[in-house]
Amino acid sequence: MVVMKKMWNLSSGIKRDSIVWIASLVLWLFCGCARLEKSDDIALPLPTQDIQDFIKDSKTLNPAKKAMLKKEYLEHFFAPFDRQPQHSAEELQWGLNQAYANLGFGENLLPYIKQEIEALEFEANLQTYPSVKKPAIVTRNSNLRVLPTNKPRFYNPKLAGEGFPFDYWQNSSIYVGTPVLITHYSRSKKWAFVESGFVSGWILSLDIGILNDNQILELKKNQDFLVVTHDFTPIKNVHQEYLESARIGMLLPLLGSTKNKYESQIFIRDSRGYAYARRVILERDSFAKFPMNFSAQAVAHLAQGIVGEKYGWGGMFGNRDCSMFLHDILGNFGFYLLRNSQAQMRQKNAESGQDSLYFDVSSFNEEQKKEQILQNAIPFGALLGMRGHIMLYLGELDGQIYILHDIWGLRTLQNETQEGRKIIGKIAITPLDIGKNIQGINQEKLLIKRIYGIRNLFAKSEFDDAR
Repeated sequence: MVVMKKMWNLSSGIKRDSIVWIASLVLWLFCGCARLEKSDDIALPLPTQDIQDFIKDSKTLNPAKKAMLKKEYLEHFFAPFDRQPQHSAEELQWGLNQAYANLGFGENLLPYIKQEIEALEFEANLQTYPSVKKPAIVTRNSNLRVLPTNKPRFYNPKLAGEGFPFDYWQNSSIYVGTPVLITHYSRSKKWAFVESGFVSGWILSLDIGILNDNQILELKKNQDFLVVTHDFTPIKNVHQEYLESARIGMLLPLLGSTKNKYESQIFIRDSRGYAYARRVILERDSFAKFPMNFSAQAVAHLAQGIVGEKYGWGGMFGNRDCSMFLHDILGNFGFYLLRNSQAQMRQKNAESGQDSLYFDVSSFNEEQKKEQILQNAIPFGALLGMRGHIMLYLGELDGQIYILHDIWGLRTLQNETQEGRKIIGKIAITPLDIGKNIQGINQEKLLIKRIYGIRNLFAKSEFDDAR
């Protein structure tokens, strides 16, 4: 407005036709910008959020495939107990290197200073890595961090898709009962670096308990396990005192059962850092034997309970991001997925070691990608991947391809050069071409245009009724 006022004051001595020309130019500029709406003003309607609407059959996997999934899952799950440290000191140094190259911003949205990164490097004490090799188990739902700190590191919060909630020192959430291998302690021993079967990182030492050989043997000897079917189901001891929350994707040993109850156990950390077992009684209607029988109906029923859950980068705040959502939901059915979206898309068929279940669509146009998906992807059993995001294919309905995913938002155009975000920020059903022909959405960055691959979780021939 100050610029406009100066313009009109200066124009008092200009000829009338010049004033008209300037006014017309200003009007054109303002009208042109008005066509690009603010992200918050963009209407982005979502389809029905009832997953049942997309079920077209009740096929299940054959018994041999189900048994193989269980065997492979448990091998991955308990792998930390039987191996040497998998990461080098250089790999652990990665987070520090990134921070030195780009200091980033802290919780007050002001830049870090170099001395703060140096303090974290001192605490990490990587000169002595690996300093220990101790099998342990997670005793509280917790987080794995890139560096030994709970402080966040954001990139420039003024940039679209940066700032909160994208804390680049958050690696993943991790649940009670997850086997880990402790390979290093921080200098103060407040933090431990651990490796699980699917993700590694720094965890608070108070959130893990060291296991002895007998405890490890008992855990691995167990053949039956439970998964939760209602997220955040309270786990209570025999006195009905709260211990922890059961999360979809968590695995608990099945020790016994009655008509209405299951008997299980979780591990608690004692004052010296060792784990001891605590028996728990679980309601049968909130748990199921692992693995659950895979079918579109079963996946829909399980996932429906967390549709609408808020997006949680790296599993922060007890929420999930795109890859954690798929890891947890599909894990209940025996599919052991790695932690991030690109690793999940790169996972090979464990049985053959080949990429026979993967279809590369990176060179195809939009219509060709749709044809490939309809021809090759298994509804409720295929992952669609793009850089930085991954989705579950639901199928086709009324000529549209639909997906279920945990999405932060769509790229928008604030003006001709500045990008923004239309935030969705939750687990949602959307069409694959969500945002198409909607004013303000960047049409060159639609999901359908950025997909590079399809990964089926199994072959169609592995359905129980396959001929």
